[in-house]
Amino acid sequence: MIETSRLRLLACDLTLWEAVLAGNNVLSQVIGANVPRRWTENMDAFPEFYQQVKKDPSLEKWGAHLIIYRPENLLIGSCGYKGQPSDQGEVEIGYEIKISHRDRGLATEAANALVDYAFTFPEVRTIVAHTVDEENPSTKVLSKVGFQKKTQVLHPEEGLLWRWELTR
Repeated sequence: MIETSRLRLLACDLTLWEAVLAGNNVLSQVIGANVPRRWTENMDAFPEFYQQVKKDPSLEKWGAHLIIYRPENLLIGSCGYKGQPSDQGEVEIGYEIKISHRDRGLATEAANALVDYAFTFPEVRTIVAHTVDEENPSTKVLSKVGFQKKTQVLHPEEGLLWRWELTR
């Protein structure tokens, strides 16, 4: 678990993934927090993430985390890494915050926590993130955390994206 002043980031092990897939009532019991009806916009991707962790248990550390907003003991989103660090020492982060809790600095707090945690591992030299190729709330988060926009990349499904990097 990663903790900040307002957040708890719970690493998704197999038990936690099974609770996510079982539904909000089960998930609430497992994490000991309130789970709102619509806490994520990415539920469709979660079964695949679960299968990935089943195949590769190292993704429990380098995969998804659930974001608990401590003042309300409320699940407000997810964040994490998109796999283990590469041979070049790169790891990619991503994050989402429930609409009702945006514009409070919580995405920035979660992203900072992911960065701080990743840099505790000496093999991690660069943290990467991708956004759509226009200014938006996520680009503001990455700028606040210290990332720099490096280049445009063409993603086969998402189109043009900006690649952001933060180097140790």
